[in-house]
Amino acid sequence: MKLKGISASSGVAIGPFFLLSTNIPVPTSQMSQLSFEQEGHLLNLAIKKVGQDLEARAARSSGELRDILLATVEIATDPAIAEEAAGFIVSGHTASYAMVKAAEVFQELLSASGGYLAERVSDVANIRDRVLCEIAGVAYPEIPPFEQPTVLIAQDLSPADTSDLDRGKILAIVTAGGGPTSHTAIIARSHGIAAIVACADVIEAAKLHKGNNVAVDATEGLVTFNPDAQFVGQIAEKIEKIKARKSRVLAHGPDGYATSDGFITPIYANIGRLEETSVAVASGADGVGLLRTELLYLDRKDAPTLQEQTAIYSELIKPFIGKKVIIRTLDAGADKPMAFINFDKEPNPVLGIRGFRTSITHEHLLRTQLEAIAQAAKDSQVEVWVMAPMITFPSEASTFVKMAREYGLQKAGVMIEVPAAVFLADEITKVCDFISIGTNDLGQYLHAADRESAPLAAFNNPWQPALLRAIELIAQAGLKNNCPVGVCGEAASDPVLAPVLIGLGVNSLSCNVTTLGDVAQSITAHSLEQLLLAGKAVLAAKTAQDAKNLARAQLVELHNLGL
Repeated sequence: MKLKGISASSGVAIGPFFLLSTNIPVPTSQMSQLSFEQEGHLLNLAIKKVGQDLEARAARSSGELRDILLATVEIATDPAIAEEAAGFIVSGHTASYAMVKAAEVFQELLSASGGYLAERVSDVANIRDRVLCEIAGVAYPEIPPFEQPTVLIAQDLSPADTSDLDRGKILAIVTAGGGPTSHTAIIARSHGIAAIVACADVIEAAKLHKGNNVAVDATEGLVTFNPDAQFVGQIAEKIEKIKARKSRVLAHGPDGYATSDGFITPIYANIGRLEETSVAVASGADGVGLLRTELLYLDRKDAPTLQEQTAIYSELIKPFIGKKVIIRTLDAGADKPMAFINFDKEPNPVLGIRGFRTSITHEHLLRTQLEAIAQAAKDSQVEVWVMAPMITFPSEASTFVKMAREYGLQKAGVMIEVPAAVFLADEITKVCDFISIGTNDLGQYLHAADRESAPLAAFNNPWQPALLRAIELIAQAGLKNNCPVGVCGEAASDPVLAPVLIGLGVNSLSCNVTTLGDVAQSITAHSLEQLLLAGKAVLAAKTAQDAKNLARAQLVELHNLGL
């Protein structure tokens, strides 16, 4: 039995599987037999225990998972949830029913906000389920320790679900929900685990094939239950190719990675935390193509001072002596709320004031950040560039570049994530030193599809023809105006799509550190002519799968690399 999902982290695996139970107590709307005080005590005690458990999991974790868990703790312990639930308890309902209704309210608010906040919807659901189990006095269905390497199958996975995983025993992860940018995808990529998300019917299939093996080809997004001997042989062959690929020596010089005929492409890393810098250097990154700065602000009640920011930026860029680091200025807004910025309530925050637009009323925040970046750059031996997110008009791009120049930052550019900017790319590339394409946001705005919505995951497939054609338009504008164009969205982390982006005219890539090696392997195994032919081929595609098939037909070495 074969199923199709969306590849979230490359790799292949075959072996036994474990289906994570979704057996959570489901409360009814039946009125409580207990008093308001008794139900309130049950709820508050359950929330407290869940919060303590999440804190303990965060303490045992590190890196990106720890940060996500700490954010989940804040949601779980936010008194607003208990206050919302109290209203239902006052009406005579049980603590369990009140928790479900309160969670629905917060999930609707987060979904409407979009962006960063929409990513927290699944976290609220997991907190709700854990609280329901506490109230009912039953164990939450955790992932058990595995005696042998196993494929993990679930409806979806929360950060808490994966916090104590023995990753050496996880062959692959397959979920029915989630999307390419969901927590499951992020966690799988960060640990180099093959993963497929948005795989419809995988839960039902797993129940039908209990006790059988499953083959996961995350390169193709295919899940095969009870594979026959011939298919097992194909998977085994691909696994051997992957082993050979990882031992292959790459053509890498001071300016970047070389194609088989000597064309140089810089491949940078995306980072957001200090601990990621050493990993980026070890992975062979040519520098940093996206240094996110939001994490310096999100958990603060006041803006970091000039001195604090200067010190942090200095530490972040220090490991990249002699290399380039592109720092993205604060991507704040209604979807990434900051306690020290008063945003008006917006009917559709994801289309509201965010990114560079916040500088209209909070210009001092941007100026302080630019000054801090300039000071950090001045005292380093690193080539520091800056870019602004969510640019729509050429006038905004020009304003940002001029502002950066005021602080001595000589290389300033912008991100193109808004469809309008695609059609204004000619004008924008004339006033910028470089452009970076944020394919995650650009993809969701192009297709009017929330990138955190599992039912809409296909719209946010980076192989969608509309997105590929938009990238080509931007790249050609950059070529015309001698303005380098890079890609720093998830599309650049796909080792099959990455060479296509270069073929479309993109000058550089910035990807997740865990996929950088595979991206470099894919590019260096082909000639520039093959990349150009692949880029030309996808422009004629009618569907995402069609685009991928057309690209693979030109990138013939992918098969030998096990990609």
